[in-house]
Amino acid sequence: MPASNVQAPTGELVKMTISPFEDEDYKTPSLEEPLELMYNPTTYSREYANVFDEGEVEGSQKTLMYKQTESPTMTFEFLFDALGTSISGSSNMARQILADKRTDKVIDSFLAFAFKVQGDTHEPRYLRLQWGDFLFEGRAEKATVTHKLFDTNGYPVRSTVNCTFKTHKSLDQQAKEVKKESPDLTKRRLVGEEDTLPLMSNKEYKDPQYYLELARINRVNNFRRLTIGQKLIFPPVLKTEANG
Repeated sequence: MPASNVQAPTGELVKMTISPFEDEDYKTPSLEEPLELMYNPTTYSREYANVFDEGEVEGSQKTLMYKQTESPTMTFEFLFDALGTSISGSSNMARQILADKRTDKVIDSFLAFAFKVQGDTHEPRYLRLQWGDFLFEGRAEKATVTHKLFDTNGYPVRSTVNCTFKTHKSLDQQAKEVKKESPDLTKRRLVGEEDTLPLMSNKEYKDPQYYLELARINRVNNFRRLTIGQKLIFPPVLKTEANG
């Protein structure tokens, strides 16, 4: 069943809530009341991205060397409608908008709620978005406000906010996940101008003695003669042995 159709046990439509937290472990809720959306999103998108460095080998195409994986982002389009068109269920945002008979005031409050730098932490809040079984934790990254309909006084009465949130996990949580999913990963390195296998072994494993094993794994016939821009792999098992 789509999240937009999730109902509470009472039969009332469940609205997405955005709850503020003071800490990056999402254990200390802010004193400010969570926001309940006026309308649930009809769609949302999730974006993933890897970042690569482009190495160059003379006379060859550029090679992509993995640098890092960006934190996933989620983008929602939130609807605000002071006319109350097709509204169902209740929410604190809906009540305020219908009382104001305009959308800009509530949107300004929402933007302050999500983006404002807090005086005590000097950072914007950590946010938890929850909607039925859907749960997302992160921080607001950017928003675009579009006013689409106006009353006779020029006040906006129907608006959308296209808002992107970036996943945020504490360093402790990231460390736990990395340890659980993969205690170490095979790495790839490009040979630099002054690199030798013993030197690269020492950089990676804090010990130069693994150069012969690296030569075997990478099928290097002469470890004394490496090619600048050559791609070498450094498996985790060697690091484990080095630390053993």
